[in-house]
Order: sequence, then C-alpha cells, then structure tokens
Amino acid sequence: MLPTLFRIGPVSIHSYGLMVAIAFLISTLVAAARAKSYGIPYQNVFDLGFYVLISALLGARIFHFFQHLDDYSSFWEVFKVWEGGLAYYGGFILALIVSVIYLRKNRLSIGKFGDIIGPCIILGISIGRIGCFLAGCCFGKETNLFWGIPSRWALIDLENLKLHPTQLYSSISLFIIFLVLTRLRRYMKFSGQLFLLSIISYSIFRFLIDFLRYYSPEEYTGTLTTSQLMSIIFGVTSIIVTIVLYIRRGKFGVSEQL
Repeated sequence: MLPTLFRIGPVSIHSYGLMVAIAFLISTLVAAARAKSYGIPYQNVFDLGFYVLISALLGARIFHFFQHLDDYSSFWEVFKVWEGGLAYYGGFILALIVSVIYLRKNRLSIGKFGDIIGPCIILGISIGRIGCFLAGCCFGKETNLFWGIPSRWALIDLENLKLHPTQLYSSISLFIIFLVLTRLRRYMKFSGQLFLLSIISYSIFRFLIDFLRYYSPEEYTGTLTTSQLMSIIFGVTSIIVTIVLYIRRGKFGVSEQL
C-alpha cells in the first residue's frame, strides 16, 4: 500500500496518486496553451486529454499486471490505480491507439496533435516521478555516492543500503528534455516530427536510466529490462519513420505527413 498524505473522511489521498493527478493537470494545461499556436482549439485538447487519461492508466495497469502476476490476487485489482503500479509503455501504447482513433474520427491532424502533446507527455512523466519518489517506488540500485537515499524509502526490504534516487534523476532530466523539445519546434521539417523526437528522446533516456534502476527478476528479458527492450523498439521505429517522412517531404514537398 502506498503512503497516505492525508485523509478526507473515508478517502485516503496518496502521494503517488496526487502527483499523477497534478502531472496530468499541468501537462494538459500546457498542451492547451501550445495548441493555440498550432491553430487547434483548446477544447479538442481537453477532450482528447480525458480519453488519454483513462486509456493511459488502464494500459499502464494492464502492462504492470502481466509483468507482476504474482502481486495480484485477481485481474480486477488492475482497476485499483490508487494502489500504485504503472508501466509507462503499456499506458503509452493504449493511449496512442485511442488518440489515433479519436483524431481520425474527428478529422483532426495527427501530426499537429502529436507535436503539441509530445513534449507535454515528457513533462507529465517528469512531474509524476516526484510521486514515485514520495511513494518509494521506481528506486535505484545500491550506490556509495553521498546523495544516495536510505533504502527505508523503498517499497522493498533491501536492508540498510543507500540507493540511487533514480526517480529524481528522471524528474530533473525529463524536465530538461521537455524544455529542449519546446525550443526545437522552429527547426522541425514536417508535422509530427516533434512527436517522433519526443519518443526518441524518452527512449534513449529510459534505456540509459534503467541501468541504474532496481528491477525484480521477472522484469528482465535476458540482460535487459522489459522497458529497455520497449525503448529500443519505439526508439528505432521512430527514427526510421522520421527518416522516411523526411525523405518523402524532400521528394514531394509535403508539409503534412501525419
């Protein structure tokens, strides 16, 4: 069970859930502000945001469920999001599918929306990692560095060790990536490129940070974590798509590719 910050009657407010809510709110507001410069009504961003929130939470929980089958007594516990346990890539995959369906149905530009929300996804994860730190999940491996945090902060008994605060590494690094991405818009050559760059940036970062992060044995496939393998798949795919669309733009002079 995740740490409780305070209670309102019978309702417990957990640090992790609170930070996820704050992350969603801030990233959605930033996306709505960015939408104006793309000529997209902010209402569409809020509408899509609702579907993204539901699908991302559900996808992240389902992915986590299959990664940690022994931690669940039944499939219905997947819906107990407040108890923690989210896998980013599971949420991203389902949210991406739902987003494409929504945008196609409403005849909205997938490329433009991708460029709007791509950096905001990075921002949301950055804020959410603070919740991970407060809850004691997603912690790092043992370290002798002076800024290592006591293992009692972790949701697992690792004796009296000092651990890498990988949650804080992620929060700070991803926020910097968010700032960089928002400054790169002027250099993009086609619609959707900033979204693809957001995926590439996160994939590279996630692949590297996982070498410092603690994982249970079932989260490994060979010597790499499941997240590292997903990072390779998403990162390489995004690079290939970027190259293909860039070449197509050069040949056909098309600015809207997605």
